[in-house]
Amino acid sequence: MQPDRHIVTAKVTNIKQETTSTKSFDLFPYKGKIDFLPGQWVDLFVSLHGSEQVAGYSITSTPCNTEFISLAVKNTGDDEVTQYIHQSMREGDTVSFSTGGSCVYTPEQGNAILIAGGIGITPLVSIFRYIGEATNHRATIIHSVCCYEELLFTRKLKDLCLKNRDQLSYVYTISGAPHHSAEGFSGRVNADMLNQSEASTFDTAFVCGPDSFVDSLSAQLQKTGFNKGQIKSETWW
Repeated sequence: MQPDRHIVTAKVTNIKQETTSTKSFDLFPYKGKIDFLPGQWVDLFVSLHGSEQVAGYSITSTPCNTEFISLAVKNTGDDEVTQYIHQSMREGDTVSFSTGGSCVYTPEQGNAILIAGGIGITPLVSIFRYIGEATNHRATIIHSVCCYEELLFTRKLKDLCLKNRDQLSYVYTISGAPHHSAEGFSGRVNADMLNQSEASTFDTAFVCGPDSFVDSLSAQLQKTGFNKGQIKSETWW
């Protein structure tokens, strides 16, 4: 059951520049409790110029951690909250948030293949971490980005895989690269990548990214044997 929507007031901490375009940070609540499912997002409320502004961002931490939530936000668009995050947010700032979203993972969904386009990796990181922390199921992340500089959480994901060799695996592909690297693929996610990742052995697929990415991957997954009910997707733009 999806948790009731409620407002949490929190302090901003641990701000990091993850890539040239993406910042991550943690929110420590001091009023209200953390309550969410893997794959959900927050509406983040910020007081700017005398009025309250709101924008939605996916959670990258897991429900196993009840002390804080983590977000990663790419500097895209010109909405005021995103620009605040990238231009003026400081440690100790006060913000509020509420959780929402129905594209979530529960243990009953079994083994999961997680396919992300760009910043669409953020909710899938939460699911990936949760599967390793709280279940005996398997999970694989395939992350597609336009260039190496846009890879997000690579070191953390590799470390998780090393700690959970029998459960977790991670691979990336650079859509703009002409040749395979030693660690990843090149080009867009295709049938060969899905086959090498043994996509057909998973019970559920999660796809997150631009509309065209989600549509393409959903079609490819159905060709590997998934039915529509086994494919969960989230689109933002």
